[in-house]
Amino acid sequence: MSLFVSCRHGIACRMYIIGGLAVIAVAAMAIASIYFAKSTGQAAQVLYGNSLAGVVEATELELLLERHRRVVEAAPLALDRSHLHRDRQRSEDLLLRIERLVARPDDKLMERIAASLPELVRLSRDVLRLAETSVQQHALASVDAYTRMADQIQERIRLFRRERVGIADMESHALADKGRLLVNWVSTLALAALMLIGPLSLVLIRSVVMRLRGITEAMVRLARNDTGVVIQAVGRGDEISHMTRAVQVFKTNAITLLDQKARLEQLNLWLDIALNNMARGLSMFDARQQLVVCNTNYLRMYGLPAECARPGTPFDEILRRRIAAVGSSGEGGEADVFCKVRDAVAKVVRDRQESRFSQTLQDGRIIEVSMRPLETGGWVAVHEDVTEQRRATAHIARLAHADPLTGLANRLQFRERLEELSQALPARGFVLHCIDLDRFKEVNDTLGHPVGDALLKSVARRLEATVRSSDVVARLGGDEFAVLQVGSTSKGDAAVLACRLIDAVSAPVQIQGHRIEVGATIGIAHAPNDGATPDILLRNADMALYRGKSEGRGRLSFFDSGMEGRMRDRRAIETDLQRAVAERQFELHYQPIISINRARVAGCEALIRWRHPVRGMVSPADFIPVAEDTGLITEIGAFALDEACRAAATWADKVSVAVNLSAAQFGQQDIVDLASKALHASGLDPHRLELEVTESLILDEHPATVETLHQLRRLGIRIALDDFGTGYSSLSYLRSFPFDKIKIDQSFIRDLSQRADCVAIVGAVAQLASSLSMATVAEGVETRDHLEKVVAAGCTEAQGYLFSRPVPGDRIGNVIASCNDSLSTLLPWVV
Repeated sequence: MSLFVSCRHGIACRMYIIGGLAVIAVAAMAIASIYFAKSTGQAAQVLYGNSLAGVVEATELELLLERHRRVVEAAPLALDRSHLHRDRQRSEDLLLRIERLVARPDDKLMERIAASLPELVRLSRDVLRLAETSVQQHALASVDAYTRMADQIQERIRLFRRERVGIADMESHALADKGRLLVNWVSTLALAALMLIGPLSLVLIRSVVMRLRGITEAMVRLARNDTGVVIQAVGRGDEISHMTRAVQVFKTNAITLLDQKARLEQLNLWLDIALNNMARGLSMFDARQQLVVCNTNYLRMYGLPAECARPGTPFDEILRRRIAAVGSSGEGGEADVFCKVRDAVAKVVRDRQESRFSQTLQDGRIIEVSMRPLETGGWVAVHEDVTEQRRATAHIARLAHADPLTGLANRLQFRERLEELSQALPARGFVLHCIDLDRFKEVNDTLGHPVGDALLKSVARRLEATVRSSDVVARLGGDEFAVLQVGSTSKGDAAVLACRLIDAVSAPVQIQGHRIEVGATIGIAHAPNDGATPDILLRNADMALYRGKSEGRGRLSFFDSGMEGRMRDRRAIETDLQRAVAERQFELHYQPIISINRARVAGCEALIRWRHPVRGMVSPADFIPVAEDTGLITEIGAFALDEACRAAATWADKVSVAVNLSAAQFGQQDIVDLASKALHASGLDPHRLELEVTESLILDEHPATVETLHQLRRLGIRIALDDFGTGYSSLSYLRSFPFDKIKIDQSFIRDLSQRADCVAIVGAVAQLASSLSMATVAEGVETRDHLEKVVAAGCTEAQGYLFSRPVPGDRIGNVIASCNDSLSTLLPWVV
C-alpha cells in the first residue's frame, strides 16, 4: 500500500502496479493448474496402464473364451456334419486371438492363464475331431474335460479382473485427492488476489472519478455556451491535470468562436436577402460595387473561376472575365457589351429603379438579367437562362405547322393549303398524291424505331428533292405522306410525277449499317374532277391508295368512281374478320410435300382457310393482307400453329407439318414461346415442325430476327425460306441464317416447259442449296413434265396439284396414303 500511495506521478503508474499484481496472481493460478494437469495426466496413465487396460483385456479374453466354448460344446450335437469344418476353422481363429491376448504377460496370474491354454487347445481339437468322425460318445466325454478346463481358466480371468478393478479404485481415490488439493490452492490464491487488488482498485477509481466529474461538468456547461464556468487548476502532474489544462484552452477557443459566430450572422443576413431574390444565378454587390456574395449557378452560367466568388471582388473585373469567357452574339464587340451592362448598373444605382435586359452569348444561350437596387446601396441581380423557354416557344410555333420529325408540313398546314387551293377552284386545278410506304412496318418491327425514324427523314428529303418549289410535301402521320401538285390537271403529268416519286423512294438507302429498300404506293385524285373539298379529295385519294396496295404495291393508282364500292367491301371484310377471329371461323387445309429421293410424302403444308357464314370460303389473298394491316394476323397465326401441331401429332409415318409465319408476327408476338407452347400442348416432336418465312422477314439481317430464328432452331424446329426468287433474293440471307430448306416460287416452275432461263435458275438454286446442305422444294408442280425437270435440276422435294390439292384435315390421312401409292408411277426410277 505504501508503494501504491508513493507513486503520485501518474494514474497510469498506479494502474500498472495493479495490473502487475493481477498478472502475478493469474500466473500463480496458472502454475497450479499446469501442475494439476500434469499430475492428473500421469495419474490417468498409471490408472489406465496398471488397472483399466487389464480390466479391458480380461473382459475381452473372457468373451472370446465364451464364444469358443459355444463352438466346441455344440459340435457333438450338430446334426449337419457339413458345418463341422467351418466350426473347426472358427475354433482355430478364436484360439489364435486368445493366444495373442495372453501373449502379453502382466503378472503371474496372466502367466498362469497362458500356461493353461495348450491343454485347452488340445481338448478342443479332440472334441472337434471326434465330432467329425461321428464318435459321439467319445466326443461328449471330451467335452466334459474341455468344460472343466475352460471353467478353471474363466475363474482365473475373473480373479484377474477383480484384482485390476481394485487397483483402479485405489488410484482413482488418489487422483480425486490431488484435485481437491488443487482447488484449495487456487481458491486461496484467488482470495488473496481479490483482497489485495480490490481495495487498491477502489481507491484509484474513486480518486479518478471525482476529478473527472468536475471536468465533465465544466465541458457540459461550455457546450451550452456558458463561458462563465470556473475551471479549477490541479497541481498534480498526472493525466487528469493535462485534461484540465486542455479544457481551459477549449474555453478560450469557445469565447473566440462565439465572437466569430456573431460576425457570421451578419453575413448570413446578407445571404438571406440574396436568396430571397434568387431565381437562377444570383450576384450581389455593395455600394462600392464590390461583390458581396454570388451562387454557383452564377459562376457556372458565365464560366467564371471560383476566385471570382470571393467577397470584395470589383464588379468591373468580374464583368471583363465574364465577357472574355462567354462573349456575346449580335453585339458590337466586347467594349460595347461592357458599356451596355455598365449603363444598366449605373441606371439602377442612380435612379434606384429595377432594370431588366437580355443578352445572347456566343454559344447561343440567352440570359435574362433582372437587377434590383438595395437600400444599403449596391444591387442584387438575378440571371436566368431562358434559352430553352425561348426555344420551346419557337418550337411550339413550328409544331403548329410542321412535322417535328421530318420538318415537312404537318397535317394542319397541309389541310390549310388544301383549303386555299380548293377555294381557288376551278380557276386553278391541282393533283393530290397520297403516298404510303411499302414494307415500312417490317423495317420498324425488325430494325427498331430509331432506324424507322431515320428512314422517314430520308424519304422526306427525297420527296422534297423530286417536286417543284411550288408543290407542297407533307407528312400526314406514320409512314403516310402527301404531295400537292399545284397547277396541273393532266393525268399524264400526275403519272410522271408519281413515277418519279416512287423511283425516288424505292432507291436503296444505308442507315446505321443496314441497306434498306422500301417502296411506295401512291393514290391520286384530281381537283375538281375527283372532288372540290379537302375531305372528299383526301377520301378519294385514300381509296385510290388502298386499291394500289391491294394490287401489289409499288405502283400508282388513279381514283375512279367504282372504288367506293370496293372500299365498302374492304371495310366489311375488316369487320367480318374481327368476328371470324372471335368465333374461330378458320380451318386448315393441308397439301402434301413429296420427297423425291424417297418417293414418299415427307410433310404437308398447312394453309389457312376462312369459311365465312355468308360468303362461303374466302380466299387467303382477300383476307391475309387485311389481317396483316389490322394486326389480326397474330391471332390467326397462333391458331394456325396450334391447330397444325395438334393435327400432325396424329399422322402416321412421322410426316412433318409446315406452317407459314407472317413477318408481322415477329414484331407483335414471342414466336419462340408460341411455338414452344404449341409443341408442348400437342406432344409433337419438334423435328416434325417446319416454319416457313419469307425474305421480307430477314430484310437487312436484323440481329433480333436472326436470334429468334436461331432460338427456334435450338428447339429442334426446322426453318424454310419460302417464295425464294420473288423478292430480294440474296446470298447474304443464306449466310446470315442457315436455313434447312429453300422453297422455289411456283412462278419459276410454271414456266419450266417454255423458258430455258427458268430451268437454269431452278438448277442453280438446287445446286446452291445442295452445297449448303439445304433441301430444295419446287412449288407449283402440276404436270409430269414439271416433275421430270425439277428432278433433273436436282430438287429434293416437290409440291403441287400433280400430287394433290390442299384438302381439309379430316381427309389428309387418306391423301397421304394415296400419294404414297401413286408415287411409284410418278417416280419409277426412284422406286
